[in-house]
Amino acid sequence: MALYDATLARTPGLVSRRSAPRTAVAAGVLVLCVIGIACAVANYQELAEYARRSAEESSRPRYQAMRGLGVLPAAIIVLATIFGVFAVMALLGPATRVWVRAETGTPLRRRFTGHHALTPDAFDRLHAAFASGDSARYTPLPEQARGGDGVVLIWTADADREAYVGMTRGSRGRSTRNAPLIRLAGVRFDALDQALRDRLTTPQGVTAPAPPGPAPSPE
Repeated sequence: MALYDATLARTPGLVSRRSAPRTAVAAGVLVLCVIGIACAVANYQELAEYARRSAEESSRPRYQAMRGLGVLPAAIIVLATIFGVFAVMALLGPATRVWVRAETGTPLRRRFTGHHALTPDAFDRLHAAFASGDSARYTPLPEQARGGDGVVLIWTADADREAYVGMTRGSRGRSTRNAPLIRLAGVRFDALDQALRDRLTTPQGVTAPAPPGPAPSPE
């Protein structure tokens, strides 16, 4: 959610809290990486000898080319360090945090992220359509475009029947500008929830004609 975190942080009623499951996973990965590095350092010679013997006994040329290099312990240390760095970044950054509704503690679940090629006018019209709460106005969404600078993000707090629609425009960076966050609750949430179930590609608010039934048999 980093693209819209600044706007979520300014929204009354929403707070960022650490996710216990995500934190546990990141901490577990970090512990395994530390153990892996410690074991590789403590048994460096044995692992290097094992790697050399395996290369000598292998019939594959690419393994035989590694003979004498003893790269196994070094590879373990490098890989464990890389994963360990990612785990630390997750623990210190937003990857292990979630946005929740302060009143109920219900976490926001991201339901949709779409990149669309939108002109400024089309962007404003789509934002107004979402703000109206009328699903017939914002469905179907424009087709997604790779590299499109108009981004639509939707989160839901299902237990509270609330949804939040964020829209941002511009290249990812300091030039990105977030439109005001839209909150939809009650029947407006229900309409958006149904549209999300239809992947926002099916026009809503219009009753489709019933398929023709079998022709009656002549009496």
